[in-house]
Amino acid sequence: MEKIDLKKYLPEYIVSGRQNKKYKLHVKADDKYLMCSYLRPSKHAGIREYNYTLPRYISKNNETFEVLGLLQAEMGKTQNGCLTFCNHEYNIIKKVMKWFEKELELGINDWKWYIKVNINEPEEQDYKTKVEKKVVSHWISKINIQKELSYPKKVSYVKNTRNKKLKFSDYGTFIIDYKRNLFSQIIKNYVKRLSYSILDFSNEEIRCFMRGILAGEGCVEINNTYKKFRVQLSANKEEERILYQRCLEKLGIESSLYKDHKDLVISKKNNLVELLKQKLMCLSPKKYNKFLRIKEFYKGFYDLDLWKEENKFGPHNKIPKENINAILELHQENPSWPAWKIAEKVGVSTIKVQRVRTKTK
Repeated sequence: MEKIDLKKYLPEYIVSGRQNKKYKLHVKADDKYLMCSYLRPSKHAGIREYNYTLPRYISKNNETFEVLGLLQAEMGKTQNGCLTFCNHEYNIIKKVMKWFEKELELGINDWKWYIKVNINEPEEQDYKTKVEKKVVSHWISKINIQKELSYPKKVSYVKNTRNKKLKFSDYGTFIIDYKRNLFSQIIKNYVKRLSYSILDFSNEEIRCFMRGILAGEGCVEINNTYKKFRVQLSANKEEERILYQRCLEKLGIESSLYKDHKDLVISKKNNLVELLKQKLMCLSPKKYNKFLRIKEFYKGFYDLDLWKEENKFGPHNKIPKENINAILELHQENPSWPAWKIAEKVGVSTIKVQRVRTKTK
């Protein structure tokens, strides 16, 4: 298996301290590891050495490029001495943590964690306790991470929102971080440099990278009123939007960039079918299941009809187990509820509710 040499992606300097001063990075390397260090003045110890040893080579495979896309999309990029990653889907969190464990020897219990929920902090203590118990239990059981590794405040809330109640199928966003400045800056530099040189790699590696980008920053928009079905890819920096557009072009997919708009838009039937064919939406089960509503949206479209008949390219993910459990729970509690009402509560299509109900009869 081919390898990527991390030595090629090391930063020249490490930023440290409140004034963000730069210090020369010193590197010793052998066939397996990189021994990295820098020297910084200290009030009490004169000159202090900071060091970190990490594997020199990582696998050059599909998994690495998918995780690269996820990190480029969802990793904190500021030089704050901390490596941070967040997502609201447990399978994506697990994927990233397993990759770090396998490739960089950073174990699952080396991370600290907390959960952010998109509601105001409840004033009623009983409801607050109920919310926190629900989301903490969910993530502990899914990630299998130690409860003791959380921050003192396990659950944080959002102030600038009108949301007062947590939706039935909402478990918040799980945030992991690893506080080692040297390791953090090495990984951030690797992600930035490799991402911006992604066009030099093969189409399959670009495809895996974009699969991670779409799972992290993609949004499926369905507007039945105006008959719109499209995928929007968010990126704050214009250079990132241009990079992603060029990646899609290499994969034969057209997209649109609009002035003063932070989204790259993928629309038109043939482009959406290419997203299906190339499995670009399937890394995120929730987004992929929503994207599969393309089958309901377009009628009399030959390429899509062919895809449905042959089932040649998928579907690649089944209904997430957590959604199935939520559908069953609501159905048992409210057997007279119509499918659309359960679908609205869980956040899935009516067809999926009907499918789950049929299988359990």
